[in-house]
Amino acid sequence: MEIFGISTLGAILDRSIEPRGDVLAHRRELSAELQENCQKLATLLKSIFPKPEKILSETDREISEKNIMSLMDDFKRVNDEFFEEESPILVYLAGDLRFKDFSARCADFYRIILSLKRILNKSAADFAALQALVRGPDFPEIFYAWRVELESGLTKFNGEYVKVMSIKFSW
Repeated sequence: MEIFGISTLGAILDRSIEPRGDVLAHRRELSAELQENCQKLATLLKSIFPKPEKILSETDREISEKNIMSLMDDFKRVNDEFFEEESPILVYLAGDLRFKDFSARCADFYRIILSLKRILNKSAADFAALQALVRGPDFPEIFYAWRVELESGLTKFNGEYVKVMSIKFSW
């Protein structure tokens, strides 16, 4: 399985935006695109980092090792820091107060993803360290707190998404 998505999400956040005539519909379409990407990314990351109670076989650990290596490679194409005001799409969305909280939750979600990059870089500085991490008995527990944060961030993000998609008229 090829891991991709983090750099793709980064590309979406960096993409320039050309406003259209129906600004509300345009903002809703962009919100839907961001939500879809974040949902896919969360699903992918949760599959790589299992819950602590799941027993991993040797085969599962080898697959996780390969997936984490691919993930770390993808992280190399993503900046270490993320500032909401530097993202044209988030600035455009936040320009309408009804989308401001959605934009902020999207930025928060992306920062959670970047926190995983820092955890991985600290815990798996090289291939040997990665193997030791994945094959260690505490592998699932190491990432459990991060996974809980990811799920919480996604819940907040999805809550704001529901709000912006329920907007019926433009100001």
